Amino acid sequence: MKNILAQRPPIHQIRQLPLPAPERQELANGLILHELQMGSQEVLKIEWLFQAGRWFEEHKLQARATAALLKAGAGQRTADELADFFDFYGAKLKISDDFDGLSIRLYCLSKHLPKLLPAVMDLLLDPQFEQEELDQFKQLSKQRLRIQLQRNELQAYRIFTEKLFGSEHPYGYNSEAEDYKLLNRELLLAHHRRCFLANNCQVIVSGKTDAASMDLLKTELSRLPQGPSPEGSSLLLPPAEMGVFHYPAIKAESQQASIRIGRRALSQKSADYAAFHFTNTLLGGYYGARLMQNLREDKGYTYSVYSAEELMRHAGYFYIYTDVAKEVKTAALTEIYKEIERLQEEPVAEEEMQMLKNYSLGMFLSATDGVFNLSEVWKELILSGLDASFYNQLVEATLAMPASEVMRIAQTYLQKEQLTEVVFG
Repeated sequence: MKNILAQRPPIHQIRQLPLPAPERQELANGLILHELQMGSQEVLKIEWLFQAGRWFEEHKLQARATAALLKAGAGQRTADELADFFDFYGAKLKISDDFDGLSIRLYCLSKHLPKLLPAVMDLLLDPQFEQEELDQFKQLSKQRLRIQLQRNELQAYRIFTEKLFGSEHPYGYNSEAEDYKLLNRELLLAHHRRCFLANNCQVIVSGKTDAASMDLLKTELSRLPQGPSPEGSSLLLPPAEMGVFHYPAIKAESQQASIRIGRRALSQKSADYAAFHFTNTLLGGYYGARLMQNLREDKGYTYSVYSAEELMRHAGYFYIYTDVAKEVKTAALTEIYKEIERLQEEPVAEEEMQMLKNYSLGMFLSATDGVFNLSEVWKELILSGLDASFYNQLVEATLAMPASEVMRIAQTYLQKEQLTEVVFG
């Protein structure tokens, strides 16, 4: 045993992240193709990224419904036939939308790509948006919304984002049953025509690529048409509503209160972003963070409490979130602000600073472990207009972070009067 321990590898401080860059190519139709050739298994991940999220809607819920119903029939296949087709080849097709974009991800064995790729292209070129599927989507969505609106945490989220971004802005509006009623097949087709264009698309292919698969992919992608780039929202962000907003629970018998406290976030291009990210992690960004130690481990007020950043392309927000019993909500709020004040007034001990630095660097490494994780990192960099230097600067800033910088960030960005506090229940 002693000999084994004597030969253990040395511990090295992380100084730089391994971020091999994808090869970038622009096709004749304006589509940007990124190839990340890595891995030893005959598996591919192909992700189509369209600017087709809420930011590019002409009607509320247009983007969400389009994403949800893309697989509701395409080309000569019905929704059920499409599902069976991808299952037969052991492939996974995932479609999701967010505030800014719409993503289509295909995971498959390389040998099945010639069969699967034309079927994906049917979604991009000839979706059916079958009326029966649309009617079912509307009905289920309204039922789900009616149930969710009985939950304090959803009400708190809706009010919180509305206070930060406004009730009509793409980042702030809340879906209502009436919005689902107004959806129709023509709205989905119109959104598809406006947004599913080659020059409005970037594709990231990752895994063990080869010349044959890339040639096939380029041939298929060349079928996407060009057109005028879709215009995003013209609404200006209104000033955020700061202050305290408390509401009673929908159900009188509800025993919990949902708390959200936060503000609009810093851009990743801000000079203070790295320090704010570090400070957020210290406050509530991981299991051993200060909020968790205080409200869960010490006081027993909650099962979970955390702080996080939600970053979109044109804005974002920082928030603290927890659910507590109604009888301790005032005490929980007191402790949350006490932890913020500690960051503003007391230097963080060197031992805690070093522990957080090690944790943060480990998380950076985990995020880049494996080709598919790496493709996710590059997706965020590409969509945000950043490059590999962003992460390496984040590593450098984390390594050099002094306790005084945490205090400065907390004093600058976490003053109580700058925050929006929403409590529901």
